Amino acid sequence: MLSTRKGRGVGSLRGKFCAAGPLLLLSLITLPARAVPAGLACERLSWTHWIERAAGADVVYLGERHATAPDQQIACDTLAGLVESGRHPAILAEMFQLPFARQLQAYSDGKLDDAALRRDTEWDARWKHDWTAYLPIWQLAQRHHLPLLPLRNSSESGKHLGEQGADALTSAEREGLAPPPYEFGPGADTLRATFEAHGGSAGFERFLKVQTLWEEFMAARIRLALARPERPIVVLVGKGHLLYGSGLPARVQAGWSEPLRQRVLAVDPDPKERARFDAWWTP
Repeated sequence: MLSTRKGRGVGSLRGKFCAAGPLLLLSLITLPARAVPAGLACERLSWTHWIERAAGADVVYLGERHATAPDQQIACDTLAGLVESGRHPAILAEMFQLPFARQLQAYSDGKLDDAALRRDTEWDARWKHDWTAYLPIWQLAQRHHLPLLPLRNSSESGKHLGEQGADALTSAEREGLAPPPYEFGPGADTLRATFEAHGGSAGFERFLKVQTLWEEFMAARIRLALARPERPIVVLVGKGHLLYGSGLPARVQAGWSEPLRQRVLAVDPDPKERARFDAWWTP
């Protein structure tokens, strides 16, 4: 198990809270206009309290609906709030794949411009979602010299995960990977209904296998980033990786020898899944 971090204190939180297990509850408070689009409201934590909790965390997960404007705006504002509070996180982004780590570093260092980042990471072939939805996040990272790190294995290895399992990963992609067995975790039946609604059940077990290996790879990359001391981690990832099965926070913690402070945020999660989040925003 990895562990090199020293503990950090969390600043005191002001306001009226109700205990809810390890999380905190606060009555609905509207976010500042710059932080959230019209029509969305913050639940569970106010914006100020969210930033305070995020600033005291080892890992902050920003679960998104891909290329959906409110999600990327909230991610950008969370990063800006962390920088303003004196925290300068490393950003692990599902949108980028491991073979392009060098290009991401060059962009963070100001050696590539926006167009070169899009071209050299093969964004349009590999991620395909709207580039402009994410661009303010990357620009903020470059402006403040925040490390940008890839969270996904390559498409080339990914297409063989169903047949070959972890053997499909390259030696670089296996770095830090937890030992087998790899299990999806609880809630597979809930995901099965969604899967079957989009085309039948024949490939469901293969889908679970691939999803599990994706998340084990992601968890390994997060732990490797944590091993670099004294930078908090912000993870930009589809919220499904936080909602179903074991989920990324549990997978990361399983391979880390000391308790981690992990905070989780998403836009419009299913009401049944909200217990997994420290904060969420709803229309």
